[in-house]
Amino acid sequence: MKRGDVVLLAVAMVIAIIFIGTGAARLPVGRAAYVHAPVLVYAEPLLDPLVVTAKKVVRDGGQYHRASALEALRMRAAGILPDPRRFARAQPGEEVPITLTQYCLKGTTKRGRFVRPGIVAADPRIFPLARYVEVFMGKRYLGRYLVDDTGGNVIGATLDIWTPSCSQASRFGRQRGKAVLVAKEEEHLLPQALVELDRIPNLSAVAEMIDGMAKKDAPR
Repeated sequence: MKRGDVVLLAVAMVIAIIFIGTGAARLPVGRAAYVHAPVLVYAEPLLDPLVVTAKKVVRDGGQYHRASALEALRMRAAGILPDPRRFARAQPGEEVPITLTQYCLKGTTKRGRFVRPGIVAADPRIFPLARYVEVFMGKRYLGRYLVDDTGGNVIGATLDIWTPSCSQASRFGRQRGKAVLVAKEEEHLLPQALVELDRIPNLSAVAEMIDGMAKKDAPR
C-alpha cells in the first residue's frame, strides 16, 4: 500500500471515530430501529389547528318510552328480556302516559292491607309501593291514589284502580290516561284545584263519565 493511501485511510478512520463518538452517525446493530430527534421548523402556520372531539350521540327520547301494559305482556309472553329503560322509575312531578283499568278482587294488597277505595295496583318498577300518584284521564282529574298493590298482569306503564263493583270494572275497560308521582315531601299537601279540570267526586261516577264520553265521540 502506498504511503498516500495509508494517510487517506487514517484520515477516514479519524473522521469516522469523530462522527460515531459525537452521535452524528451510528453503526447498524442487529435490527434495532433508531429514531432521530424531531426537526424544528420555524415558519408561519398555513391552516388553523384541527380540533378533533368524540362524536356526540343524541338518542331519541321516544325510542325508550316506557312499555305500555300490552307491550310488557307481549314481551313476557315472548320471553324477551326487556330493556330496563322501558321500565324506568317515574320521577316526582313527571307526567307518565299510562293505561287505566279497574279491578274488584277482595282480600289483602301486596302491602298486607285490605283492599279499599283510593288504592291502585301498579308495576313497582315504575310506580313504587307506598307512594301516591295523581291520576288524569284527558283533562279530567280522577284523584290521588295510594300505590298499595301489584298484580300478575299489572306490568308496564299502567294503573289498576280498585273498585267494589265488578260490573263497573268491566264497563271501565282499558282507558288512556296520565299519572304524576307525588313527591314525598308533598304527600301531606292536598292537590291544588285546577280550573280546567273536572273533578270526579267518587269512583261510581267514573263509569258514567266513560259512557258519556263514548256517546259524545261516537260517529253520527
